[in-house]
Amino acid sequence: VGGEGGSGTGAAGGASNSNSKPNSGAGAGGSPTPVASRKLTRKLTREEKREIAKADYAGAKGGQASLRRVLRAYSVYDANVGYCQGMNFIAAMFIAITHKEEDQDSPEAIMHHEEEAFWLLTTVMNEEPFRCREMFGEGMSGAHRVLYVAEKLIGQFLPRLSRHLEKEGIHITMFATQWLLTLYTSSFRFELVTRVWDCFLAEGWKIVYRVMLAILDDASPKLLKLHFEEILGYFRDLPSKVNGDAIFAKVFAIPLKHRHIEKWEDEWTAQN
Repeated sequence: VGGEGGSGTGAAGGASNSNSKPNSGAGAGGSPTPVASRKLTRKLTREEKREIAKADYAGAKGGQASLRRVLRAYSVYDANVGYCQGMNFIAAMFIAITHKEEDQDSPEAIMHHEEEAFWLLTTVMNEEPFRCREMFGEGMSGAHRVLYVAEKLIGQFLPRLSRHLEKEGIHITMFATQWLLTLYTSSFRFELVTRVWDCFLAEGWKIVYRVMLAILDDASPKLLKLHFEEILGYFRDLPSKVNGDAIFAKVFAIPLKHRHIEKWEDEWTAQN
């Protein structure tokens, strides 16, 4: 018995030898050491934080929260496009027109309005005659096509202004990119935006080019007197000053036809 006890004491003594390395794994009986416990605690804390973040994300209120959920849903729906800058303005516009003030305290109603906004976004991104997805996909070929067509239409319908802008070194990308890629939702007054989109949902891209030409035609008397830096400054402030009624009085007087748009689209395609 004494020998067995001595062996036990020897084993214990060996375990407590000052030259032995501390065990970083499980101890006797499979219980975790303090180091492992701390790692486990940190892991659980991160998981809990993620769950809390998910709950906050799903339950958050307000327009920004709705916008995040709609854009997140679209990025999952269309992973090849995901999210691209500019889509947020279009999605926000749909949220604004589907939102009802009296429903702001009803989670079910908010979810319903967000679903409507999501499917509207999905429609204009993927279906004819809108094809907005092409502007935000890899390579943004649709954006290049739209800007090419817009530049050619300015030369066709506003030749004097086109020559002046070219002389001053003003390229269409310097002022019209945001107008066209967000379909005026980024910086123009909402009353103009809704009128543009009423027509866009009915007839497609023709109204987008019509409005651009009407805005430039209305601004031409001033632009023709300005030089490079002054022109850039004028375009920077222009969206907030545009009068929707005045612009739409000009819009349908512009003799733009689908064949004009198709001509320049075909030319762009042949070059690319």
